[in-house]
Amino acid sequence: MKRNAWIATLALGTAPLSARIAPAQEREDRTLLTQQQMTAIINEVSGERAMHHVLELVPYQRVRIPDDYTVPFRETQVITEYAKRYGFQNIAVETFGPAGQMAWQPTAGELWMTTPKLTKLSDIHDVALALASLNANGDFTAELVDVENGRPQDFEGKDVRGKFVLSSGSTSATYRQAVQHGAIGVLGISAIGYQRSIDYPTQIVSSTVQAQPGTVAWHVTPEQHNTLQALLYRGEKITIRSVTKSVQVPSKNEYVHAEIPGDGSTTQEVGISCHLYEGVIKQGANDDNSGCALILEVGRAYIKLIEEGKLPRPKRTINFQFVPEISGTNAYLTKHPDKKAAMIGTLNFDMEAIRLAMSRSFWILQRTPDTFPSYINDIAQSNMEYIADISRERVRFRRSLSGYAPTQPVESPRGSKDAFYIKVDKHYGASDHVTYMQHGIPAVMFITWPDMWYHSSEDTPDKQDPTQYKRAAAVALGSLAAMSVGTDEMAARIAQENVGRGLARMGESHTKAMGYLADAATNNLQQAYKDALVTIRHQQAIEKQVVRSASVLWTNVAEGQKKVTPFEPLIDARSVALINEIKAAYQLQAAQRGVQATEPTQTAEEKAASQLLVERVPPPPNAGGGPFGPGGFGPPAGPSLPDEFNAELGLLLDKKLTVLQIRDFLSGEFTPLPLADVLAVLRARESAGQIRLVPVSAK
Repeated sequence: MKRNAWIATLALGTAPLSARIAPAQEREDRTLLTQQQMTAIINEVSGERAMHHVLELVPYQRVRIPDDYTVPFRETQVITEYAKRYGFQNIAVETFGPAGQMAWQPTAGELWMTTPKLTKLSDIHDVALALASLNANGDFTAELVDVENGRPQDFEGKDVRGKFVLSSGSTSATYRQAVQHGAIGVLGISAIGYQRSIDYPTQIVSSTVQAQPGTVAWHVTPEQHNTLQALLYRGEKITIRSVTKSVQVPSKNEYVHAEIPGDGSTTQEVGISCHLYEGVIKQGANDDNSGCALILEVGRAYIKLIEEGKLPRPKRTINFQFVPEISGTNAYLTKHPDKKAAMIGTLNFDMEAIRLAMSRSFWILQRTPDTFPSYINDIAQSNMEYIADISRERVRFRRSLSGYAPTQPVESPRGSKDAFYIKVDKHYGASDHVTYMQHGIPAVMFITWPDMWYHSSEDTPDKQDPTQYKRAAAVALGSLAAMSVGTDEMAARIAQENVGRGLARMGESHTKAMGYLADAATNNLQQAYKDALVTIRHQQAIEKQVVRSASVLWTNVAEGQKKVTPFEPLIDARSVALINEIKAAYQLQAAQRGVQATEPTQTAEEKAASQLLVERVPPPPNAGGGPFGPGGFGPPAGPSLPDEFNAELGLLLDKKLTVLQIRDFLSGEFTPLPLADVLAVLRARESAGQIRLVPVSAK
């Protein structure tokens, strides 16, 4: 093989240029923009500038001084100043929340071991997250008692009254038990911190405790916990001293909004978002100042490329949102219903720039859920895969296009040369993209996961990688440009992307369905066949809705609907072909096992479930929302579905579906669910007053 390659290289080298055959552009070397435009984007976006932004935003985790609450916070000032410098327009800082509300801000906090030797364990000006009880005031000295995991049974037989307790369990959970038993303070480890304790023994994970007067709660590192526990185990008496001071300050929530205006030819707008705050005590470089540093750079580069004529001026106005997570997005969209009505899609960036190899991470695109099918997923995926493919060395090109190097390296001068590990994943909530969807705006999230330092004392800029910033910025700007350009030509390209990638997703559902048949026990083969059919039909319905959603991209939406409608019967026909293959596979499996391949019919339980409608009971006023739907931040006591199903279940409860339709939807989107399990969960929610199960005949 090597000899043939060498001969071919000689032949290529001696042939005249006019005789050489230009290689065809491969699928992974194209995206929705032209290669010329993508090259301009790659050359302009700067991982270094984004890194500079984060160093201005959160150079270190700090204790805010009380005066900070009388002016815009540092992060707000940095975003505003850079946005003005870069040429953003309509920059505004807005506040929200109840007027006159106060909050606690620690100003001093020291934790000491005074016996058997004098050692300072913590100072909030060293590690800002060490003090868990933000409202604690006092100077307390007392003996330390180990209460192991801090569970109720761990306090049995132990005298902790007037003492500090040491816990390897959750600080907040231990605190609740400790004060009931008369303790004055807790030294604990958060639940997440305990899970990370082997790899990161000096990490403190953020959480807060509302302390009762005369008590205090501290986080200790796993390393400190182990040292103190070892001293106690060998019989040493440990005395702890806690000195804390907190003051009340005006509670303040603020966000920054900025725009790149469209050309005025359409009322449609798009968004790009990050969260600048996740509370004002916790300050994270990656979660999520990295997202804000990134989209600030995306805006700068976009403005410059427009001015240079390398990208067209967008028809749609682009809204940049730098907000307190979830609450800020909700406040903005509620205050500005015109923006809510105008936005047709948003890209959300949450935790973007840690070095992937160091954190054993992937950069992940979280798609919209199947309860919200949208054109937007394929825009994001197309750009993400493009940057990943040109960033890797492809062995088949080693002697022609690129040599022993990536086709088009996307790297920063001071960044890594790590592989660009990416993953397109199913929807996950708990960030601002969910809030946009709750307001009817399709949104996806880009996130790095796992992030071994998020919500912790070690979420600092030294973990970040300018190369990752540059790659993420190229994906973001390519996606944003495709969404905002606003031409019918781009609308058609995106719709075609939806159809092409939809075909791939239907293929994935087909592969999954085939697996159900292959893996089924003989006595469960017919049920596996049912589950396989549900999977194909579910994806068929979703892909039709995805194509339908692309109609909004046309200048005239009604005309857009006419343009995309012809694809729907073709999707139906494709589904029929896949179902026929599933049927053939079912017959093959039945023959292999010596059983009859009878066509399934509805069981009595399925018939009953198909006649039972699920209705949401309106939540009480001010109940808020959560991953389990309005008013629901967790399922009620009783049976529950596996975690990955619950967010979608919460959304399905609002869609006036039958029990069987809900079961089939969840089974089609994820993996097969027993009908009995779904019904048990719904009955529990009915008992909790969240839903009603109403016979269809009663409607």
